Amino acid sequence: MIRRDDLGRLLKLARRGRVGTQQLWTMAADLVIVLAAYYLALVFRYAGTEPEWRAWTTDFAIFAAIAIAVHLAVNRLTGIYRILNRYMSLIQAVRVGQSGILATAVLFIVVVTWPLYAGASDYLVPRSVVIGGGLLTVIAMIGMRFARRVLHEVVHRVGQTTERLLLVGAGQASDMLVREIQRTPSLNIQVVGLVDDNPVMANMSLQGYPVLGKIEDVPNLVAENDVNQIVVAVPSATAKQLARIYRLCKPAGVPVKILPSLADLVCGTISLGDARDLDIKDLLGRPKIDTNLGAISDYVQGHTVLVTGAGGSIGSELCRQIARFGPSALVLVDHDESSLYDLHERLQNQGFRRYVLCPTNILQERKLDKLFALHRPRLVFHAAAYKHVPLMELNPDEAVLNNIQGTLLVAMTAARYGVERMVNISTDKAVDPVNVMGATKRAGELVVRVLARHNPGTRFASVRFGNVLGSQGSVIPIFKSQIENGGPLVITHPEMTRYFMLIEEAVQLVIQAAVMIDEEDEDPDRSLNTFVLEMGDPVPIIELAQRMIDFYWQDQSKSIGVEFSGLRPGEKLDERLTYAYEEVVSTSHPLVKKVYAKPGVPTHNGSGTAFQDQVFKLIDMARRHEDKGKIIQGLMDCVPGYAPVDELSVEKPAVLV
Repeated sequence: MIRRDDLGRLLKLARRGRVGTQQLWTMAADLVIVLAAYYLALVFRYAGTEPEWRAWTTDFAIFAAIAIAVHLAVNRLTGIYRILNRYMSLIQAVRVGQSGILATAVLFIVVVTWPLYAGASDYLVPRSVVIGGGLLTVIAMIGMRFARRVLHEVVHRVGQTTERLLLVGAGQASDMLVREIQRTPSLNIQVVGLVDDNPVMANMSLQGYPVLGKIEDVPNLVAENDVNQIVVAVPSATAKQLARIYRLCKPAGVPVKILPSLADLVCGTISLGDARDLDIKDLLGRPKIDTNLGAISDYVQGHTVLVTGAGGSIGSELCRQIARFGPSALVLVDHDESSLYDLHERLQNQGFRRYVLCPTNILQERKLDKLFALHRPRLVFHAAAYKHVPLMELNPDEAVLNNIQGTLLVAMTAARYGVERMVNISTDKAVDPVNVMGATKRAGELVVRVLARHNPGTRFASVRFGNVLGSQGSVIPIFKSQIENGGPLVITHPEMTRYFMLIEEAVQLVIQAAVMIDEEDEDPDRSLNTFVLEMGDPVPIIELAQRMIDFYWQDQSKSIGVEFSGLRPGEKLDERLTYAYEEVVSTSHPLVKKVYAKPGVPTHNGSGTAFQDQVFKLIDMARRHEDKGKIIQGLMDCVPGYAPVDELSVEKPAVLV
């Protein structure tokens, strides 16, 4: 007796093996193709050779029945009838071809062995008919399926498209986009054509779409062909190349989108959905940074990581990137509750939940002690700091407390609770500082270095780098706001240069440096427990301003003013990443360098009890909020080489760009 459960399983199997209407129609078409192909092959073989020859004989009828059965059975077993013909692709065409060849091979064996098993005196059909008919069958089956796809695209093509698209670049990326648009008529996109500066591409076509000219021809082509969107399909383009392409496309007055690099794409293929609006950062970026994801994941995954200054620009990006490596917990410390809550929202949207929000000040020693005792982090990133140069010039006591005492407390607590590694985020302004912010960050580096010597159980390091694009207070949003308001752009000095790096890139390298702390030192006695990031060449601020004007300024009939205001208190014309007595040595990562003291050159490494006494004296003065002059003098005692400068005047007049 059949039980109800058995009956249910049988019904499921029956449904699973059921042949749908579309499959039946395809099988019927294949039946006709097989019969016609082998009949034509037979006619071609004998036509005109024998006056009394007839094609339709008993032997051919038997062969035709066997051929139909074999081809349809092989197609069924190899899953050919599960292919949706309207989405037929080259890979699926290869599958159909392989199935046809297999069926032809089976038929060939049947024909050759037929006389042995049937006792016949001759083959059912000549062997050449089997091979020729099989080839015709394969070609016809593939052609029929592609015809079904073409018919589907023609029938479903919307008469009035909403987007007329011009592609920049006639390479593989454009080919992928065109194919997607062709097989997805619902996108309502019509490709007008392509442009490419490669002379080989002139007057050529891609998937039937013409290469209309060079990139410099884009404005005219947009006007002539009513284009309303441009997609730059050159994933390998550098920032400099993108800047040129945008400069040539901008006068067209239509949106310009770009594709991410292939390295940024998860699956390695390109889709129209990957296109995004061009951003000023794309024009200022650097080559793709590769990090040792395996080493980072091995160290972070399943362990607790604590980040101070977690709500700031660097800190929040650190948290977002660390979350991807699966830590058991992220302890987020910041005194600004609003930025901490924003980070909470971002991590939630990212799908990460294992974090603890700690709205506290790093100067609260007992609270720090409690956090470390409770969570026992393996790795600490110290990103909490006051960074605004002019503001710290006016409030040196607060800079000392936050940037020196705060670093000291975090580092001492980390050592006390057995943290394996602590990374202190530093800045290029700590090198030959001329302002309070840079001097306090330099003192923080020296504090970390002292604690590294006295606490070998915890590996300490500072990571020094320049300005990051996209951070709070970055020059980019300031310039953008000034441009949107009609100008003028206010630049402190025409000769000012700065190192720049995208915030995402800087944080990737900071995390990489954290993993590299345990790399063996070439000379431990000269090691300064400091890494520097390869920032490339310094960028003139006037050049950055020009690029931003090119990108954001829309009214080409007018010029926008640029004014030079002169250096603000604590600013200098250029920055450096190392002292004269320091040298950088390559590591296992090409963009992360380690800093060593030059042999035989006197250094100021913060060693000895004198430095420690000076630090504690300076912190005590800051706690009492003593006179600004006294605190700066105390800072000069702690940081040899700190030389405050006055404002520099600018004699150059304002200019128009």
